[in-house]
Amino acid sequence: MSKSGSIETTEFRRSFHQETSQLLRKRLIWFISIWGGLGLISFLFVIVMMVRGSEITNIFTSGATKAMFILANGAWIVVYAAVLVMVIEKRVSDKRVIRLSLGLIIVDGLMAVSLRAIDPSFGYGAWVYVTSHFVACCVFPWTVRQALIPLVSLVGLSTLSHFVFEGDSVSKSLVFGVINAAFMTPAVFISGIRHNQRIQKSTNRFLNHRYGMLRQELAYARQIHEALFPPPNTTGPVQFVYRYEPMRQIGGDYLFARYSNKDSEGNETLSVAVIDVTGHGIPAALTVNRLHGELDLRFAEQPEISPGEVLSHLNRYINLTLSKHSIFATAVCFRVNASKNLLEYASGGHPPSFLRGVDGSIRDLEATTFMLGACKDKDFDPFQTEVEFGPGDTLIAYTDGAIEARSVEGSMLNIEGLRRILASSHPLGADDAEHGYGMWSERILREVASHRGGVPPDDDTLAIEIFRPIRTTSGTAASEAVADEDLDGQSVAEPVVS
Repeated sequence: MSKSGSIETTEFRRSFHQETSQLLRKRLIWFISIWGGLGLISFLFVIVMMVRGSEITNIFTSGATKAMFILANGAWIVVYAAVLVMVIEKRVSDKRVIRLSLGLIIVDGLMAVSLRAIDPSFGYGAWVYVTSHFVACCVFPWTVRQALIPLVSLVGLSTLSHFVFEGDSVSKSLVFGVINAAFMTPAVFISGIRHNQRIQKSTNRFLNHRYGMLRQELAYARQIHEALFPPPNTTGPVQFVYRYEPMRQIGGDYLFARYSNKDSEGNETLSVAVIDVTGHGIPAALTVNRLHGELDLRFAEQPEISPGEVLSHLNRYINLTLSKHSIFATAVCFRVNASKNLLEYASGGHPPSFLRGVDGSIRDLEATTFMLGACKDKDFDPFQTEVEFGPGDTLIAYTDGAIEARSVEGSMLNIEGLRRILASSHPLGADDAEHGYGMWSERILREVASHRGGVPPDDDTLAIEIFRPIRTTSGTAASEAVADEDLDGQSVAEPVVS
């Protein structure tokens, strides 16, 4: 069993034990109050009849038997009262409460057997402890093993009494013992059935509680995870928007973006890293958190760090810390310099990005090196590459969830399918043809969802679009992007032509 499974089992056992103890204390108080109360009323009735000299007291053949009756019943009442006080005032531990519940039934049987041995005319036969045991098995949250303890004890005492004190033969005594055991056995089965039902109900309550806690924790985790992503930027000479659809609540795709080095004309350098960690869900999200910390620290120390240096640093970190746990990642890093119309990039095993020119041409930006973490730092070369990236150009990057999306028939969208989407003259349709920027990331996720045909995603999907609006001679943007909200609440860019 895994460590987490062992912890959950321990927590359930603790919860079930506490629940059983509370129930047993409550039921024990009920049992003593009702069963003990009936016994007390019967005893007081007999005492009153004795005082009045009623014929009912003729069952006592002598003063000695009368004294034994009063002594036995008085002791029985004292025991019941003492146990009631201890349970109400919580003077005993949970284990002792179980022993007390078992002990009360044994005391019932011991009194009945003793009085029958002294004088059979009392009428205290096996029915007394058989009934007491049956009621207890129906009331107390006993296990089968616990229900067997009074059965074995009382059958043994009764058999011994028949042989030693009542003068029956060994065979006759054993027959009485077998008959008593047969009458008491159904109550043991009832205890077993009720115990199993309690376990099932307690398990359901425990799992529902844990599920509720997990959902709440996942909601908090998602808030923290989404806070790591940068806000889209739809103003300035270099803009970007993105759409993200995790397979589960949180996932292993990540986007890092940082602006730096603003010049006198307002141009800034945009650095972007798109990362896809192996795995899904919480484990992948935890890995993303670690990589975010590394990137945040690296850019704080080196704001102008190149894409190749970023990729090399990530490879070294993953190789030293995560690869031993079979965790790897693909990543593509970009740096856009608007003043130089330059795009620098390095890609470690990531699917090819697409550079869509202002003229509609599409250029693939293939991976330049290995998957991150697969080799040591000394063997890793990012092979950073430069391409021209001028006004009107658009860069589209994505994670493999986009191209590996499967249709109902099982066919994947593939890179060619994504390239056909980007070959459209406009991102969303004829009605939006005038909107040249900030729409491709939304279009990609829509097409991916359409390709799946309503089937839930089996991988995280992230699509990002970096674009440079065309500016007029007066220096104002020919198309300015404004934020819009889609059905899922994700921010997308909807440019407006000025």
